[in-house]
Amino acid sequence: MSKRRGLVGTRVGRIRAWLARQTHSWVGRLSFLWFKRYMQASKNSGASTTAYFMLSVVPTALVAVALFGQSGGDTTALAERLIAHMHLTGDTAEIVRQTFGTTTDNLVAATLAVVISFLFWGIGIGQLYRDVYTRSWRVETAQASDQVLFTIWYFVTCGLLGAMFVTTTETASSSRPLFIPAWFAVSTFYWVWTPRFLLHRKVPTRKLLPGALVGSFVLGGTIGTSPLWMGPTLNQNAQAFGPFGVILALLAFVLIAITISMVCAVFGPVWEEFRELERERKAAEAKAPAPEAAAEPL
Repeated sequence: MSKRRGLVGTRVGRIRAWLARQTHSWVGRLSFLWFKRYMQASKNSGASTTAYFMLSVVPTALVAVALFGQSGGDTTALAERLIAHMHLTGDTAEIVRQTFGTTTDNLVAATLAVVISFLFWGIGIGQLYRDVYTRSWRVETAQASDQVLFTIWYFVTCGLLGAMFVTTTETASSSRPLFIPAWFAVSTFYWVWTPRFLLHRKVPTRKLLPGALVGSFVLGGTIGTSPLWMGPTLNQNAQAFGPFGVILALLAFVLIAITISMVCAVFGPVWEEFRELERERKAAEAKAPAPEAAAEPL
């Protein structure tokens, strides 16, 4: 038992020593500053936003797809493409089919549910993101008109998510090389527009661009690779726990995506602060006397 504790203690000591060494590299300094700023700005907003998202944005997206079907599209075919895209089988595929069919068959009731869910939860999503940006950029933006901004931001976000959902499942493999840069450009524009809009243009676009680029790259990679890891997870959870397992897996996926978006949201101010600290550190190193010069003659 003592030997095992010794091994654990040695391993922990090596990890602590490795972390200490990382503080001397620019990557380590940036990472620690990024982590610190995210913990200060998030305040568990990821969990709250995930709950609000599942209760408002998902129903809105389903109704939007159903309306798309009523106007000439085929929601059944769209569901089948989604099933094929995510490699879903068994109970998971059946849940997707039933969800699309139920939304289309009960469009009036679903629309009413969207209105209620927006009033209770949807309008709060924009406020949660605004608060994260406010704390990370350390600006004051609260105004009486903010509820209007949250409403506009909510429906723009739902529209873009619906468009992304449809284009992702319908885009042919041969068109993917053109689709990826177009998606990246739209995503970057959205993650610049979001803080610019919610913060009443108090932060310049050039300062928002680094966070938008990082967010588009990381989120794009997460969503793009989701068929490789999310599809099998959904199928396994459906086999083990039925529809409840599918819901848990979807909650986990949404939580991961939203947390990533908030981590990337604070990168802009972190990058600004990191660059300033690095300039100060280099200036201090340049002013410091060399070791030979500082040493006293014998």
